[in-house]
Amino acid sequence: MNKQQPVSFREDYRRELEQKTLRVGFVSAVIGALASAAFYHLDQADLHLAGTLPWRAIGVGGGVLFLLSRLIKPLKKYTVVLHAVQLLGYLIMMSGIGYLVFSNPESTQKQLFALTAGFLSVWIIESLIAQGARKIMMYAAGTLLIIITILYATNSNSVADNAGYIFSNFMVGVFAILTMRNQERYEFERAYNMHMLELSRDRVRRQAADLQAKNENLIMFTRAMSHDLQGPLRRVRSFLDLYIFRSSKNLPAETKEYLDLAIQHLDQGQKVVHDLLIYAKIGQNELEKEAVDLNTLCEQIIGEQLPDEEERKTMEIEYDLGQTIFGDEKLLWYLFSNLLSNAIKFSSKQEKPKVSVRSEETAGETVVVVADNGVGFDESFLEELGRPFKRFHGTEYAGTGIGLSIVTQIMKMHQGRFWAESPPGEGARFYCAFPHGPQVVKK
Repeated sequence: MNKQQPVSFREDYRRELEQKTLRVGFVSAVIGALASAAFYHLDQADLHLAGTLPWRAIGVGGGVLFLLSRLIKPLKKYTVVLHAVQLLGYLIMMSGIGYLVFSNPESTQKQLFALTAGFLSVWIIESLIAQGARKIMMYAAGTLLIIITILYATNSNSVADNAGYIFSNFMVGVFAILTMRNQERYEFERAYNMHMLELSRDRVRRQAADLQAKNENLIMFTRAMSHDLQGPLRRVRSFLDLYIFRSSKNLPAETKEYLDLAIQHLDQGQKVVHDLLIYAKIGQNELEKEAVDLNTLCEQIIGEQLPDEEERKTMEIEYDLGQTIFGDEKLLWYLFSNLLSNAIKFSSKQEKPKVSVRSEETAGETVVVVADNGVGFDESFLEELGRPFKRFHGTEYAGTGIGLSIVTQIMKMHQGRFWAESPPGEGARFYCAFPHGPQVVKK
């Protein structure tokens, strides 16, 4: 972990520790003061220990000092230090009482046991409530532990008899110090990771907001550009039609050919503008979901794509749709209009053109397949499927290169999947997978 932490993190971490320490310190000061007074009574009444009052007073004094610091404004900024003083006061209290017991030749087993139990309790409790004072306590309590262990060992009335108690106190102290060290490291790493996570979230939110703003600006630009282009293109087309109408009898054949090419490319430009407007509008509004009969929808689209009855008879069109998809009917119309338009276009030059639309039930999905027996496409281009202005064929077939992009966006809005395949010599197949649940209603 990088030791050069940001200033903001260090300040936030310090404030967090102060808040935790303040809450724990206040409670421990009150309880500690009351417990010290109660245990002094037990010292006299049950253990018959003399001389414990000064040591109990030190314990009470540490808690009282912490409580007073809440009333004295200049001391409020020393919350962590005063909490460490309070905890050290309890340890000094127990150490002093321990010295009285270990150095007294008349100490009883009951006194030794009570002292050891008190030491164990104080060490364990302080390792759990040290909070922001852990770092101070690790060094101060460690120094105190070494000093009192040496004093106990050199001044005990019977080292052999008391060695077990002294060693137990020492080991519990070591354990408590190691616990505080590990807790300090864990709390620091947790706080640092949370800080970095918040920074990452803020960065992601900013990037998402920037991306959203750029995307909105791009959509607005595309819509404005497309909308502004429609008027001039229509006027150019109107002037060309008017010119041809008025001058058709006097126009040379070569000029007519150029005018026909101009109108053809103008129509192509208008189609691109129209598709760009549709593409820009997708996703701008919430889905208006309803039950959509795919049979009826596809029949309407085919009727628009092939208005000539004779032309429709030259093409074999099959339907096998057994489901009603729950979705936005307008968007689904654009989706299947693009897929069926492509199927008709790319199979139109076959001797017996064929287009089929069928649905399949798979695990958790209803898959609608639009297939044709046309020229197909090179499957090496599949990675570019759905990208704007990416065409699978050259200028031999008219198109804007936006149709499949519209299909892809609509499927994403319906939380579905879209993919295609084109085995050699078998035309092309396009798959739209709609998830089950409320999206699909059985007929």
